Formats: sequence, structure tokens, C-alpha cells
Amino acid sequence: MWLTKKWWFLIVVIPIVGLCIRAGFWQLDRAHQKEELIRVLTVGESLLTSGSDMLSHQVESGTHQVQLTVYRDTATPLRFLDNRIQDRVAGYEVFTEATSSDGSVRVLVNLGWVPGTQRRDELPSIEIPAVFELKGLWVPVTDSYLMSEADAETLGDAQRVQSLTDLIETNLLPGMVLADGLLPRNANGPKPRLGPETHYGYAIQWFLLALVLCGMTAVILKKGTLRG
Repeated sequence: MWLTKKWWFLIVVIPIVGLCIRAGFWQLDRAHQKEELIRVLTVGESLLTSGSDMLSHQVESGTHQVQLTVYRDTATPLRFLDNRIQDRVAGYEVFTEATSSDGSVRVLVNLGWVPGTQRRDELPSIEIPAVFELKGLWVPVTDSYLMSEADAETLGDAQRVQSLTDLIETNLLPGMVLADGLLPRNANGPKPRLGPETHYGYAIQWFLLALVLCGMTAVILKKGTLRG
């Protein structure tokens, strides 16, 4: 009878231990991802002032300061990325594609954040000139901007989108520029919600839980052996 209970205990505990270990390694992987994101978001010292400067750098190697004149195609609708929260207020981050004044590059520009309206059938009204001075940070486009594949909704002369997936074109430079001062509030941009140290802490908890379960299993098996 005891052997039956023992094997039932092992059948239940072993998968739980495996899940705990797997969860611990997953948290370690998340910590490494956050460390890489923090590294990439570290702002470089150089200031890029032309499309040629941007071509000579790679956004994947780090965040860069940019300041250059750009123009946008006014026939292309502004994109309002939905469900962007600032200070617990739901709103939009507004995007456009812009071309450097020397015509060498096209970039995705995050113009800033605006609060949402009370009606879902309309978008906030903003004015962006056809030619403007683009000043801000050139950063990677992280997964948080690419999660949804929902279709865009055309509302007037703008579009509401749930993801930037359709905007990441091959003729755009990788990444996006977080513009400074074009709208009343700048966008938060990509940043880790939890730091790597938090994920390391979670990983330790999962591994400790697996260790405790293994210790309990060893004690129970030892007691069963002594009884036998």
C-alpha cells in the first residue's frame, strides 16, 4: 500500500519540479533579454545630423541622438497606435514616416503621445507640418510595438492601428525616432517594465521551490525505505 502512495506522490511531484525548473530558466532568459534591451537603449555620445550619419550607424548597436530636417508625405495618413498609457490615461502614440532632407533615408517617427477622445469613432486632432526639425532618440522597435496583427481602421485622414507591424517596411531604416517637442507630450518609447534584477529574483524563487520539493521527496522516500 505504501508503495502505491509513493509512486502516486512521485507522479505528481516530478512534473511540478520540472515546471518549476523550466519557469526558472524562462525567468533567466527574460533577465538576459532585459539586460540586452537596457544595453541597446544606452544613449551614445555622437549626435547624428543627417541621413548619411544615420546610414553609417546601426540602431541595433545602441540608441543614438538625432537632429536633422525631415519632410513627410502629407498624403500618407498619420497612424495612431492604440492603447498607449501615460499616467494611467489611455491614449495614442502617433507615427509618421519621414524622409531626411538629403533624401538618403526614410525613418519611422514617433511624434509623441496624445490622450484618447471619449468617442471611438474619432481620433484626436493634431497638426504636424510637412517639413520639420526632427530632434530626439533613434531607438529599436521592440516587441511591445509588434504584438497585434489587427487591421488598421481609417478614420478621416488618419488611421488607428494596434501594431507597427505593417509600418516596418524594407525601405525604412530599422528602429524609430522618438521625437522631442513635436507634441505636448513625448512618447515613453521602449523601456523594460521590469528590470533584470526582478526576473533574477523570480528565477531564484522558482529554483528554490524546485529544491524544496526535491528535498521533501527525498525525505518521504527515505521514510518509506525505513518503514520497508
